[in-house]
Amino acid sequence: MRSRQHNTPRFTKTTRLAGSFAALVLALAIASCATTVPTAPRTAPPPQSPVASSAALPLDAAPPTDPRITIGKLENGLTYYILPHRRPEKRAQLWLAVNAGSTLEDDDQQGIAHFVEHMAFNGTEKYPKQAIVDYIESIGMDFGADLNAYTDFDETVYTLAVPTDDPKLVATGLDILHEWGHSITFDPVEIDKERGVVLEEWRLGRGAGERIFDKQSPVIFHESRYAERLPIGKPEILKSAQREAFARFYRDWYRPDLMAVIAVGDFDAASMERQIRETFASLEPPPNPRPRLEYGIPPHAMTLYSVETDAEMPSTVVSIDTRMPHRAETTIGDYRRIVAEGLFHRMMGARFAEIRQRPDVPILGAWSYTGEITRTVDNFGRGAIAKEGNALEALRLVLEETSRVAQHGFSAGELERVKKSTLRGLQSAVVEREKVESTSLAEEILRNFLEHEAMPGVEVELALNERFLPEISLEEMNAMASAWQGESDRVVLMSGPSKTPLPEIEAIASVVSAAGTRPLTAWHDAAPEGPLVKHPPAGGHVVATTTNEILRLTEWTLSNGIRIVLKPTDFQNDEIVLTGFSPGGTSLATDAEWPSARFASALAGVSGAGDLDEVALGKAMAGRLASGSAWIGELEEGIRGRSSKDDFETMLQLIWLSATAPRSDHDAIASWKQQVTEQVKNRRLDPESSFWEDMEGTLAQNHARRRPLTPEDVAIVDPATAMAFYRSRFTNLGDMVVVIVGNVDLASAKPLIERWLGGLPSTGRSERWLDIGVRKPEGVTSIETKKGTEPKSSVFLTFHGPAAWTREGAIDAQLLSDVMNIRLREVLREDMGGVYGAAVWGGLIRRPREEYSFGVSFGCAPENVASLRKALFDEIAKVQSEGIGEQWLAKVRENWKRQHELALRENGYWAGRLLESLRFGDDPTLILDIETRLSRITSENVRSAARIYLDSSRYVEGVLNPE
Repeated sequence: MRSRQHNTPRFTKTTRLAGSFAALVLALAIASCATTVPTAPRTAPPPQSPVASSAALPLDAAPPTDPRITIGKLENGLTYYILPHRRPEKRAQLWLAVNAGSTLEDDDQQGIAHFVEHMAFNGTEKYPKQAIVDYIESIGMDFGADLNAYTDFDETVYTLAVPTDDPKLVATGLDILHEWGHSITFDPVEIDKERGVVLEEWRLGRGAGERIFDKQSPVIFHESRYAERLPIGKPEILKSAQREAFARFYRDWYRPDLMAVIAVGDFDAASMERQIRETFASLEPPPNPRPRLEYGIPPHAMTLYSVETDAEMPSTVVSIDTRMPHRAETTIGDYRRIVAEGLFHRMMGARFAEIRQRPDVPILGAWSYTGEITRTVDNFGRGAIAKEGNALEALRLVLEETSRVAQHGFSAGELERVKKSTLRGLQSAVVEREKVESTSLAEEILRNFLEHEAMPGVEVELALNERFLPEISLEEMNAMASAWQGESDRVVLMSGPSKTPLPEIEAIASVVSAAGTRPLTAWHDAAPEGPLVKHPPAGGHVVATTTNEILRLTEWTLSNGIRIVLKPTDFQNDEIVLTGFSPGGTSLATDAEWPSARFASALAGVSGAGDLDEVALGKAMAGRLASGSAWIGELEEGIRGRSSKDDFETMLQLIWLSATAPRSDHDAIASWKQQVTEQVKNRRLDPESSFWEDMEGTLAQNHARRRPLTPEDVAIVDPATAMAFYRSRFTNLGDMVVVIVGNVDLASAKPLIERWLGGLPSTGRSERWLDIGVRKPEGVTSIETKKGTEPKSSVFLTFHGPAAWTREGAIDAQLLSDVMNIRLREVLREDMGGVYGAAVWGGLIRRPREEYSFGVSFGCAPENVASLRKALFDEIAKVQSEGIGEQWLAKVRENWKRQHELALRENGYWAGRLLESLRFGDDPTLILDIETRLSRITSENVRSAARIYLDSSRYVEGVLNPE
């Protein structure tokens, strides 16, 4: 359950963002996303299908709706959407969307839209108090992952996942949605209990970013209701609002004409439609409904500026936003515009990523996007994370790069690469259309209801891209850079740490007004030529083959000693996952080597591979869906990759290049050092980062190889030493074990594996990692970090000690963790209202020595630390003494069954579990064994595990308190 104060990017063609911080999230996502998409055959659609017809529709026509989706409306006005989909199997997503959020609150209700959402989980007419949460957990689902909700400015959405192998579970799920829409009771006792939880959610969100947003939101949402109705609300109202305010909001806005039921999953569509109609027909519309107003942001003739600093802000952010009335997304022509704008921003993003690789530039990252600020206002946004003291230079750079496009345009090569990547991404999506998660499809349907976004299906989107991409010209792209210029409806934001003054608004305005007036040189686009690998290895050959019929595994031993374990699956149509390891890692680095060797993987990564630097390598990968690299950890080095079915060889080539032909790029490494220094030097300005550094140092007793990174550490990194260590770790891979899982054909994969993995070097020598001697302190250790100005504290405990690893012990540790997560939520959150959430995690560790480690953490008000800490230890003592009741054991038992069902259909799960079994010599068939795990779910095992793993004489405790 959450409010959305800053909307994060959604998986859609447009993104609604609130200010520079959400834009920053988008920018980093763009910067980190590789434009590597696959080549895959596609089956032609039948002549009269929506896919075929969309290629000829006029631009003002509406695209067809995915015929698999059933859309209906009841007489009371409620809309419903039904989409049968079998990913995951035996599951359904049941959502209730309410087209009402915080902008509709009255003055005395600020925060009540979100509070109402919380109360939906605290009692309805049929399900009093915590009955909904108890029920969902009793059927094996998780509170949070499978039962959740959010409140935004304009909507409130409830999400529920249920198993579908029992019709009663589906029926009850729909009944819960009905109760949320009509029958929340708002018990005054429960309201008062939940106040603390909502206030803790508000408290949890407080920090430098939120304080700056509070100051800048009147500029971001200039003279609009959005500036006055942040979803989290006002603490004074959250503390004092009475039941009447809740009931009034619920009565006014939770009504069928503003609601939609969304059902996506493994079920029969006709049966689901019948159940929805029967369940929701009884909802009655109000006789005199309040008008549901849409709010916008008034236009403004001049550019607005906001410059803010905060003592705890670790980075400097600049952004330039140009607003415009919302452009619809309902016609073929609208979709063409979206495609074209997407190409523009991908090319801008690629340029920014290339600039970022240069040393001595003023930015750490930059972005460009178009999206939504609100439902009625769109935005062209650009911005950057600036190096400290370089805010004005970063702003100038971002503006000049847009101007460079306006003056000289993009190159033909740039446009061709993004077209190819866009098309290949959609082709892969079509191949995977039956394997996409139901949640993604539900999100698309949700946008249709709330924002009228078309939902033609990915096949039609591919057909439209095949129609439009060839005709989108450089001239059209270049014109966009000029179209979004001008003084009006522009907002310039700047924020950073208080210790470094930011420019005055006059200086910022001067840079903005001068943008585009200075002649710039054209962008030089150096396109890579030739094959990825110019001199392929001779390779090796398979010398031994074994099979495991139970798990459908094939193991090949190559002539260089590498073991390859393959598991062909149909879990995804276009995915192959590879992971492998060899013992050693940085544990084998000498003390003299280690300060540089620990960054060997990072330096190799930013330098590219073979004959190509990182930028050229990215360009060479346009039109392919493949990634592959070598890495070095503390105890192992290894390889990893992921690819489409058709780009399997490309993945192997990338791995071979990374392991055998690393580069040392002087400029890229210099840029990396500058970027890391910038990230590190202000890290302790952030209270949470400062606290975690203190905790990590205490847990490791300030071991030299666990100390927090400093700018001085970065300065002494020697690229020659790092790269020499890197090469030394990949000269002998004969003891490597590799797991490959996915839609892999053994016959066609064999010669490729023999060439590329068989071509990896080997000396025939086996190695072993070293225990570098990191140990946690004995007894009880307590630390306090005083940092920050907000009235909030964080509590973190790590229980630890020696423990011989056994499978039974590992299962019991997981059982204890799951039980304690439920119990602490009930005690600390639901009963005491003292936390928004509490987390318990941990288990048995097998390397470098056998031990246990259990963590517990929560945030709270400083005045509540002592009482919550006492409640935590009281609960631990109670479990140690009495064990746990069957109602909690039953929840865990059912959850483990349900999680096992899903895990066995995931490539990543199999890759990880198989690698673990190979690493430790375990029997891999135990991956299938759920019965042994279930048999360990007893009260006595919980009690015994609590006595061992939550030993009150062996823990480290840290508390973060405000200054």
